[in-house]
Amino acid sequence: MKRRILGRRTITTPSVPTMTGPDRPTPAMKPGGSADRQPIDQKAVQHLDRVRAIFRPVSSDRLAPGLERFVGKEDFFRHVGEADVPSGGRQAMMQCPPNWPSGVTWVPIRDLEILEILEDQDIRAG
Repeated sequence: MKRRILGRRTITTPSVPTMTGPDRPTPAMKPGGSADRQPIDQKAVQHLDRVRAIFRPVSSDRLAPGLERFVGKEDFFRHVGEADVPSGGRQAMMQCPPNWPSGVTWVPIRDLEILEILEDQDIRAG
C-alpha cells in the first residue's frame, strides 16, 4: 500500500508491482490449448442433449449454399434423432441453429466438433 496526498487529504492506494522493478511478478500460467482438451465422444450425445460445437463438414464439396460462412464458427445444436445417410447406415442428426439458412435444418453429428454437451430438459416428462 502506498500513501498519496490528494489535496489536503492523505489516501492509501494499493501498490501494483512493476514489470521492470527488482521484484517482478511471476509470469502468469498459460491457458490450456486445444491439445489439453479431451475430445468428446459423439456417442455420448443423448436424444435431448444440446451441444456447443464447431461446424466442420467432413465433405465440403457437398456443402449447402450459404453454409460456408458457418464453417469453423461455434454454435449450439440439438440432437433430433437419426437418419439414413447416402454413405450407408444411420447417422445421428443435429438441429441447426435458427440463424442458419432456412433450407438447412439438420447436419450430421460427424460434421461437428463437440466442445461441450449441455443438459436439455425433456418437456414430455412434466
